[in-house]
Amino acid sequence: MLTQAGGGLSPSMKATQCWGLLKYLPLIIGDMVPADDEHYLFLLHLAELVDLIFAPRFTKGMVGYMKNFIADHLAMFVGLFGDEVSIKPKHHFLVHLPTIVLKSGPLIGMSCLRYELKNAFFKRCCHVVCNFTNICKTLAYRHQQFALFSCLSGMHQRNTVTVRTSCCVAAFTLPHCTMLCDTFGIAATDDVYVAHNLFRGSVQYQQGHHFVIDFCGDDHIPVFGRLEYFVSIAGGSEWYMLVHRYNTIGFMSHFHSYVVTLTEPPGYQILSLSDLVDFRPVCCYLKTNFCDETRFIRLHYHVW
Repeated sequence: MLTQAGGGLSPSMKATQCWGLLKYLPLIIGDMVPADDEHYLFLLHLAELVDLIFAPRFTKGMVGYMKNFIADHLAMFVGLFGDEVSIKPKHHFLVHLPTIVLKSGPLIGMSCLRYELKNAFFKRCCHVVCNFTNICKTLAYRHQQFALFSCLSGMHQRNTVTVRTSCCVAAFTLPHCTMLCDTFGIAATDDVYVAHNLFRGSVQYQQGHHFVIDFCGDDHIPVFGRLEYFVSIAGGSEWYMLVHRYNTIGFMSHFHSYVVTLTEPPGYQILSLSDLVDFRPVCCYLKTNFCDETRFIRLHYHVW
């Protein structure tokens, strides 16, 4: 539970934790909040603004839209909290973000969150190391070792695929044998390699993860898929994903998420890792309301 203590939130959270809470809070409490609640609408507006700011690409029209969106957000903030909370410098910095995007490109490339994650490595080492005689030398030495390991293993390269556990089975033993044979031009008796998890760079993909696999229509509605397993026919040199496609019903603003359903009859698709629209997995949440079950998927950023 979040409480106000000493001018801040208790318990305190890091920037990534606050971002994660903002992303998924509408899904957690959305069904308990009236649709016309002005404070909840402000929360949704803030979530949309954050998605907008972290968009990976922009056009000049999108930058103009973001400029107006920031003005609306500040006006809503003053209208709701102007008598209790004063405008902070961070609110003023928002006004300059559209100009920065026009001059320097998407803001996601300038975010310091990724660089601050490096602090976790040194904090973890400090917890392990018991000798603090010259801790700076120890941390520098361990960081050099980790950097060398990353270069030798290809961990820092996104397209480097590492599979730790796989098995060799005949194609006819798999439930999607016909699709595999048609896609790869193999016989049902040929052997294929199957894995349920792998690493692509430093990102781990597991069975059951969800991905954006395509965009459809003029509105660029995302199409999602659930990973069933990985398959390779060349001795593990190149891996493909077999995904279960979802139907995207639409975007539900009250939960700030997309509503999806499984295709009936089940539809499957084979993709290479380079075919993914976004390399990051997305989370699918199942909300149960009486006898109904609804699946929601929340994206990391605004889709144009």
